[in-house]
Amino acid sequence: MSLRDAMNDVAKNFDAKKDSVNEFKGLPSGDYTVAVSKVEDSTAPWGAEQLSFVLEVVEGEHAGSKEFLRIGLDEVTKTGKPNPMLETNIRMVMKLAAVLGIQIPDAAWDDDSMVYENLSKVFQAGVGKTMTMHLKVRPNKKNPEYPYRNYDFDEAEQPETTEVTDDQMPF
Repeated sequence: MSLRDAMNDVAKNFDAKKDSVNEFKGLPSGDYTVAVSKVEDSTAPWGAEQLSFVLEVVEGEHAGSKEFLRIGLDEVTKTGKPNPMLETNIRMVMKLAAVLGIQIPDAAWDDDSMVYENLSKVFQAGVGKTMTMHLKVRPNKKNPEYPYRNYDFDEAEQPETTEVTDDQMPF
């Protein structure tokens, strides 16, 4: 694809006078085989800690595209109200662990101030593993530029690994 082709593709859905340059399109609804390429304890722009996953599509039309999954486990929101997503987010962490074949030790959950760091360390064992991501995107009436993204995951066949011996190295 040439640069002109890329520009023409963008121009189909972009009005330079009205649309924001920073509008995030992301993957559309669908089922994707993804590989976990990164897991870390990160901080959201508003200061909340979160468990962040970078998932890369490994096959199909969207191969190479990335999905950024951020999971907050704070018991209260920044306004001091109970977090309405806490139960769902805990289930997501548990599901991801199960699908990736990871055991989360009970101790990882014991210290609230260390839970994100603990979980990011535990999930390092999942980096490079694949899974099926079921993504549903739906409109966000309050903030249309950022639609709601709902996830579910299933196990996927893992790619074969090839061992390279010293004799096979080119140098």
